[in-house]
Amino acid sequence: MKFSSKRSKITINWDLDNRKLISYRNLGTSNFEISFHRDFRNPDIWIFESEKYDYENLKDIKDRAKYFTIYFTRRLYQSIYEFSELAMKLASYRILLHYTSDDIFYLLRKILIIKESAGLITAVKGIIESCETENEKAIITQHSINVAEISNRIATMLDEKIEDIKLAGLIHDIGKICIPATILFSDRNFNDIDIKIFQLHVLWGEVLYEKISTNSNNDTLREAIVFHHERLNGQGYLRGISRNIPLVAKIIAISDVYTALTSDRPHRLPFEKEVAISYINSKAGELFDPNIVEAFRKVI
Repeated sequence: MKFSSKRSKITINWDLDNRKLISYRNLGTSNFEISFHRDFRNPDIWIFESEKYDYENLKDIKDRAKYFTIYFTRRLYQSIYEFSELAMKLASYRILLHYTSDDIFYLLRKILIIKESAGLITAVKGIIESCETENEKAIITQHSINVAEISNRIATMLDEKIEDIKLAGLIHDIGKICIPATILFSDRNFNDIDIKIFQLHVLWGEVLYEKISTNSNNDTLREAIVFHHERLNGQGYLRGISRNIPLVAKIIAISDVYTALTSDRPHRLPFEKEVAISYINSKAGELFDPNIVEAFRKVI
Protein backbone atom coordinates (compact mmCIF):
# COMPACT_ATOMS: atom_id res chain seq x y z
CA MET A 1 0.00 0.00 0.00
CA LYS A 2 1.34 3.43 -0.91
CA PHE A 3 1.01 6.37 1.42
CA SER A 4 1.24 10.03 0.54
CA SER A 5 4.61 11.70 0.92
CA LYS A 6 3.20 13.92 3.61
CA ARG A 7 2.23 11.52 6.36
CA SER A 8 -0.79 12.08 8.54
CA LYS A 9 -0.59 12.44 12.28
CA ILE A 10 -2.88 10.94 14.88
CA THR A 11 -4.12 13.60 17.28
CA ILE A 12 -4.37 12.32 20.83
CA ASN A 13 -5.71 13.91 23.99
CA TRP A 14 -3.95 12.00 26.75
CA ASP A 15 -5.56 12.61 30.15
CA LEU A 16 -3.68 11.64 33.28
CA ASP A 17 -4.68 11.71 36.90
CA ASN A 18 -1.01 11.65 37.89
CA ARG A 19 1.50 13.78 35.96
CA LYS A 20 4.37 11.56 37.09
CA LEU A 21 3.12 8.81 34.82
CA ILE A 22 4.38 10.70 31.78
CA SER A 23 7.99 9.84 32.58
CA TYR A 24 7.28 6.14 32.11
CA ARG A 25 6.37 6.45 28.47
CA ASN A 26 8.44 6.83 25.30
CA LEU A 27 6.65 9.38 23.14
CA GLY A 28 9.44 9.79 20.59
CA THR A 29 7.49 9.53 17.35
CA SER A 30 6.57 12.09 14.73
CA ASN A 31 3.36 10.30 13.71
CA PHE A 32 1.47 11.00 16.93
CA GLU A 33 0.58 14.52 17.97
CA ILE A 34 -0.08 14.22 21.69
CA SER A 35 -1.48 16.79 24.06
CA PHE A 36 -1.82 16.46 27.81
CA HIS A 37 -4.04 19.54 27.94
CA ARG A 38 -7.04 18.56 25.78
CA ASP A 39 -5.88 20.84 22.97
CA PHE A 40 -7.71 18.93 20.24
CA ARG A 41 -11.43 19.55 20.01
CA ASN A 42 -12.09 16.33 18.06
CA PRO A 43 -8.99 14.13 18.51
CA ASP A 44 -8.56 10.84 16.70
CA ILE A 45 -7.96 9.07 20.00
CA TRP A 46 -8.73 10.05 23.58
CA ILE A 47 -6.67 8.20 26.20
CA PHE A 48 -7.70 8.39 29.82
CA GLU A 49 -4.85 7.09 31.98
CA SER A 50 -5.46 6.43 35.62
CA GLU A 51 -4.30 4.24 38.46
CA LYS A 52 -7.84 4.08 39.76
CA TYR A 53 -11.16 3.56 38.03
CA ASP A 54 -12.95 6.86 37.47
CA TYR A 55 -16.06 5.94 35.55
CA GLU A 56 -17.73 9.35 35.69
CA ASN A 57 -14.87 11.02 33.85
CA LEU A 58 -14.92 8.31 31.21
CA LYS A 59 -18.60 8.83 30.50
CA ASP A 60 -17.89 12.51 29.93
CA ILE A 61 -15.33 11.90 27.18
CA LYS A 62 -16.52 8.65 25.59
CA ASP A 63 -17.97 10.23 22.43
CA ARG A 64 -15.45 12.99 21.80
CA ALA A 65 -12.85 11.07 19.76
CA LYS A 66 -13.06 10.37 16.03
CA TYR A 67 -12.08 6.73 16.49
CA PHE A 68 -11.83 5.56 20.10
CA THR A 69 -11.63 6.47 23.74
CA ILE A 70 -9.15 4.24 25.54
CA TYR A 71 -9.05 3.63 29.27
CA PHE A 72 -5.40 2.90 30.11
CA THR A 73 -4.70 1.47 33.53
CA ARG A 74 -1.52 -0.01 34.96
CA ARG A 75 -3.16 -1.41 38.08
CA LEU A 76 -3.14 -5.12 38.83
CA TYR A 77 -6.55 -6.71 39.20
CA GLN A 78 -7.42 -9.13 41.95
CA SER A 79 -8.97 -11.60 39.54
CA ILE A 80 -9.50 -12.14 35.83
CA TYR A 81 -13.21 -11.62 36.45
CA GLU A 82 -12.69 -8.14 37.84
CA PHE A 83 -10.76 -7.12 34.74
CA SER A 84 -13.20 -8.84 32.41
CA GLU A 85 -16.22 -7.18 34.01
CA LEU A 86 -14.59 -3.77 33.63
CA ALA A 87 -13.67 -4.46 30.00
CA MET A 88 -17.24 -5.53 29.21
CA LYS A 89 -18.72 -2.56 31.03
CA LEU A 90 -16.48 -0.14 29.15
CA ALA A 91 -17.22 -1.90 25.87
CA SER A 92 -20.92 -1.20 26.34
CA TYR A 93 -19.96 2.47 26.10
CA ARG A 94 -17.55 1.73 23.23
CA ILE A 95 -14.49 2.43 25.34
CA LEU A 96 -11.41 0.23 24.96
CA LEU A 97 -9.56 -1.10 27.99
CA HIS A 98 -5.77 -1.45 27.65
CA TYR A 99 -3.15 -2.10 30.29
CA THR A 100 0.23 -1.88 28.51
CA SER A 101 1.71 0.97 26.50
CA ASP A 102 2.78 -1.53 23.81
CA ASP A 103 -0.87 -2.46 23.24
CA ILE A 104 -1.81 1.19 22.85
CA PHE A 105 0.95 1.92 20.36
CA TYR A 106 0.05 -1.18 18.35
CA LEU A 107 -3.50 0.16 17.98
CA LEU A 108 -2.26 3.68 17.18
CA ARG A 109 -0.10 2.36 14.35
CA LYS A 110 -3.13 0.61 12.83
CA ILE A 111 -5.31 3.71 13.23
CA LEU A 112 -2.59 5.67 11.44
CA ILE A 113 -2.93 3.31 8.47
CA ILE A 114 -6.71 3.76 8.51
CA LYS A 115 -6.41 7.54 8.68
CA GLU A 116 -4.02 7.63 5.71
CA SER A 117 -6.23 5.39 3.59
CA ALA A 118 -8.53 6.56 0.84
CA GLY A 119 -11.43 4.46 2.12
CA LEU A 120 -12.48 1.13 3.55
CA ILE A 121 -10.84 -1.09 0.94
CA THR A 122 -7.45 0.60 1.13
CA ALA A 123 -7.66 0.64 4.92
CA VAL A 124 -8.22 -3.12 5.05
CA LYS A 125 -5.45 -3.76 2.54
CA GLY A 126 -3.13 -1.52 4.51
CA ILE A 127 -3.80 -3.38 7.74
CA ILE A 128 -3.32 -6.74 6.04
CA GLU A 129 -0.03 -5.62 4.50
CA SER A 130 1.33 -4.02 7.67
CA CYS A 131 2.21 -7.13 9.68
CA GLU A 132 4.88 -6.54 12.28
CA THR A 133 5.46 -10.13 13.40
CA GLU A 134 5.00 -13.66 12.13
CA ASN A 135 2.19 -14.16 14.64
CA GLU A 136 0.34 -11.14 13.28
CA LYS A 137 0.84 -12.39 9.75
CA ALA A 138 -0.72 -15.75 10.63
CA ILE A 139 -3.56 -14.49 12.83
CA ILE A 140 -4.66 -11.46 10.81
CA THR A 141 -3.24 -11.39 7.30
CA GLN A 142 -3.14 -14.99 6.10
CA HIS A 143 -6.27 -15.87 8.04
CA SER A 144 -8.30 -13.10 6.36
CA ILE A 145 -7.00 -13.96 2.89
CA ASN A 146 -7.88 -17.66 3.31
CA VAL A 147 -11.33 -16.92 4.72
CA ALA A 148 -12.07 -14.60 1.78
CA GLU A 149 -11.04 -17.24 -0.77
CA ILE A 150 -12.94 -20.14 0.81
CA SER A 151 -16.05 -18.01 1.36
CA ASN A 152 -16.05 -17.03 -2.29
CA ARG A 153 -15.81 -20.69 -3.34
CA ILE A 154 -18.71 -21.66 -1.08
CA ALA A 155 -20.91 -18.84 -2.38
CA THR A 156 -20.13 -19.89 -5.95
CA MET A 157 -21.01 -23.52 -5.21
CA LEU A 158 -24.29 -22.39 -3.65
CA ASP A 159 -24.90 -20.25 -6.74
CA GLU A 160 -25.34 -17.27 -4.43
CA LYS A 161 -24.26 -14.01 -6.01
CA ILE A 162 -23.29 -12.25 -2.79
CA GLU A 163 -21.90 -8.84 -3.58
CA ASP A 164 -18.49 -8.15 -1.98
CA ILE A 165 -18.20 -11.69 -0.54
CA LYS A 166 -14.40 -11.67 -0.85
CA LEU A 167 -14.11 -8.23 0.72
CA ALA A 168 -16.42 -9.42 3.49
CA GLY A 169 -13.99 -12.27 4.15
CA LEU A 170 -11.07 -9.86 4.30
CA ILE A 171 -12.82 -7.41 6.62
CA HIS A 172 -14.69 -9.77 8.96
CA ASP A 173 -12.00 -9.67 11.67
CA ILE A 174 -10.97 -6.01 11.40
CA GLY A 175 -11.93 -5.53 15.05
CA LYS A 176 -8.95 -7.65 16.10
CA ILE A 177 -6.68 -4.61 15.83
CA CYS A 178 -8.45 -3.28 18.94
CA ILE A 179 -7.73 -6.38 21.00
CA PRO A 180 -4.61 -5.98 23.20
CA ALA A 181 -1.72 -7.41 21.22
CA THR A 182 -0.44 -9.04 24.40
CA ILE A 183 -3.56 -11.22 24.30
CA LEU A 184 -4.15 -11.58 20.56
CA PHE A 185 -0.62 -12.71 19.71
CA SER A 186 0.11 -14.59 22.92
CA ASP A 187 1.86 -17.96 22.70
CA ARG A 188 -0.20 -19.40 25.56
CA ASN A 189 -3.69 -20.84 25.61
CA PHE A 190 -6.43 -18.31 26.26
CA ASN A 191 -7.83 -18.20 29.78
CA ASP A 192 -11.36 -17.04 30.64
CA ILE A 193 -10.56 -13.35 30.54
CA ASP A 194 -8.60 -13.65 27.29
CA ILE A 195 -11.60 -15.31 25.65
CA LYS A 196 -14.02 -12.61 26.80
CA ILE A 197 -11.71 -9.82 25.67
CA PHE A 198 -11.06 -11.56 22.35
CA GLN A 199 -14.78 -11.93 21.68
CA LEU A 200 -15.14 -8.15 21.80
CA HIS A 201 -13.42 -7.96 18.40
CA VAL A 202 -16.90 -8.36 16.91
CA LEU A 203 -18.07 -5.15 18.59
CA TRP A 204 -14.89 -3.24 17.73
CA GLY A 205 -15.17 -4.41 14.13
CA GLU A 206 -18.67 -2.98 13.92
CA VAL A 207 -17.51 0.30 15.44
CA LEU A 208 -14.59 0.58 13.01
CA TYR A 209 -16.82 -0.22 10.06
CA GLU A 210 -19.18 2.58 11.05
CA LYS A 211 -16.31 5.01 11.40
CA ILE A 212 -14.28 4.29 8.25
CA SER A 213 -16.84 3.13 5.71
CA THR A 214 -18.09 5.66 3.19
CA ASN A 215 -21.03 3.34 2.56
CA SER A 216 -22.24 2.10 5.92
CA ASN A 217 -25.35 0.72 4.21
CA ASN A 218 -23.43 -2.20 2.69
CA ASP A 219 -25.31 -5.03 4.41
CA THR A 220 -22.89 -7.73 3.25
CA LEU A 221 -19.86 -6.21 4.95
CA ARG A 222 -21.64 -5.22 8.13
CA GLU A 223 -23.34 -8.62 8.48
CA ALA A 224 -20.02 -10.41 7.98
CA ILE A 225 -18.43 -8.43 10.80
CA VAL A 226 -21.31 -8.52 13.25
CA PHE A 227 -22.67 -12.06 12.86
CA HIS A 228 -19.81 -14.37 11.80
CA HIS A 229 -19.51 -15.86 15.31
CA GLU A 230 -23.23 -16.53 15.76
CA ARG A 231 -24.32 -20.17 15.71
CA LEU A 232 -27.53 -22.08 14.94
CA ASN A 233 -27.85 -23.30 18.55
CA GLY A 234 -27.67 -19.76 19.92
CA GLN A 235 -24.35 -20.41 21.65
CA GLY A 236 -22.34 -17.98 19.52
CA TYR A 237 -21.41 -14.39 20.32
CA LEU A 238 -21.88 -11.51 20.79
CA ARG A 239 -25.66 -11.46 20.34
CA GLY A 240 -26.27 -15.16 20.91
CA ILE A 241 -28.96 -15.42 18.23
CA SER A 242 -30.04 -18.67 16.59
CA ARG A 243 -32.44 -17.40 13.92
CA ASN A 244 -32.12 -14.97 11.06
CA ILE A 245 -28.34 -15.23 10.90
CA PRO A 246 -27.42 -13.62 7.55
CA LEU A 247 -26.25 -15.97 4.80
CA VAL A 248 -22.89 -14.23 4.37
CA ALA A 249 -22.19 -14.63 8.09
CA LYS A 250 -23.05 -18.34 7.99
CA ILE A 251 -20.69 -18.85 5.06
CA ILE A 252 -17.86 -16.92 6.70
CA ALA A 253 -18.43 -18.78 9.98
CA ILE A 254 -17.47 -22.08 8.35
CA SER A 255 -14.54 -20.60 6.41
CA ASP A 256 -13.35 -18.88 9.59
CA VAL A 257 -13.42 -22.04 11.72
CA TYR A 258 -11.78 -24.19 9.05
CA THR A 259 -9.01 -21.67 8.44
CA ALA A 260 -8.38 -21.24 12.17
CA LEU A 261 -8.23 -24.99 12.80
CA THR A 262 -5.86 -25.72 9.91
CA SER A 263 -3.52 -22.80 10.60
CA ASP A 264 -0.45 -22.75 12.79
CA ARG A 265 -0.97 -20.75 15.96
CA PRO A 266 1.53 -19.52 18.56
CA HIS A 267 0.05 -21.88 21.18
CA ARG A 268 -0.66 -24.98 19.02
CA LEU A 269 0.09 -26.85 15.82
CA PRO A 270 -2.47 -26.91 12.98
CA PHE A 271 -5.09 -29.65 12.72
CA GLU A 272 -4.98 -31.97 9.75
CA LYS A 273 -7.32 -30.94 6.95
CA GLU A 274 -9.42 -34.11 7.33
CA VAL A 275 -9.82 -33.54 11.08
CA ALA A 276 -11.04 -29.97 10.55
CA ILE A 277 -13.49 -31.05 7.84
CA SER A 278 -14.78 -33.86 10.07
CA TYR A 279 -15.35 -31.43 12.94
CA ILE A 280 -17.32 -28.99 10.79
CA ASN A 281 -19.32 -31.83 9.27
CA SER A 282 -20.18 -33.15 12.75
CA LYS A 283 -21.55 -29.74 13.74
CA ALA A 284 -23.89 -29.37 10.75
CA GLY A 285 -27.35 -28.51 12.03
CA GLU A 286 -26.00 -27.67 15.49
CA LEU A 287 -23.55 -24.86 14.82
CA PHE A 288 -23.46 -24.56 11.05
CA ASP A 289 -26.03 -24.47 8.26
CA PRO A 290 -26.14 -28.02 6.74
CA ASN A 291 -26.53 -26.72 3.17
CA ILE A 292 -23.45 -24.53 3.56
CA VAL A 293 -21.50 -27.38 5.13
CA GLU A 294 -22.32 -29.56 2.11
CA ALA A 295 -21.13 -26.84 -0.27
CA PHE A 296 -18.00 -26.36 1.84
CA ARG A 297 -17.12 -30.07 1.59
CA LYS A 298 -17.36 -29.89 -2.20
CA VAL A 299 -15.01 -26.95 -2.60
CA ILE A 300 -12.39 -27.51 0.05
